[in-house]
Amino acid sequence: MRRTLLCAALPLFLALTACSGGDEAPDGEAVEEAAQGDGQEGTEPSEEDAAEATDAARTVAEGFVAALIAGDGELACTFADESAQAAIVGQGDDGQDCVEAFPDYVAGLPGAEEIEVGEITVNTDLNGEALVANVEMVHPEETLGSLEVREVSDDEWRATRLPGTTLGGA
Repeated sequence: MRRTLLCAALPLFLALTACSGGDEAPDGEAVEEAAQGDGQEGTEPSEEDAAEATDAARTVAEGFVAALIAGDGELACTFADESAQAAIVGQGDDGQDCVEAFPDYVAGLPGAEEIEVGEITVNTDLNGEALVANVEMVHPEETLGSLEVREVSDDEWRATRLPGTTLGGA
């Protein structure tokens, strides 16, 4: 399916650049970049911004993992934004809040005590405005996915998507 989308997108890109009023054809590098883009990420942040985002994401991820290991729902929920908390609530019974639903969330994860923070990648959202960090959650026997961390306000970072849940955030 991806190949079909790329094949369909390339003629459109060429047609749009040909109609742009310029006399020059697009260079091969520009065509290749357009064909390879998957629309899932924004622009690449500066090295300084990426380093700050990586540090903040690591702090959130390590805190969240420590809360998982300790079974501390109150602490874990402080690391999650509203949508991620709603995803945790979705794992529990009706009427529970994040803290009450946390044990059900943990029960759905394989061996929470073995989860570790892995590689962190930083990019921006589709608009290129907000930094987004994806933290690989490592487990020796299972593929857990990643913890997504975003800056929700100045110098305040929260998990917006959690492993083991359906989409729980932005």
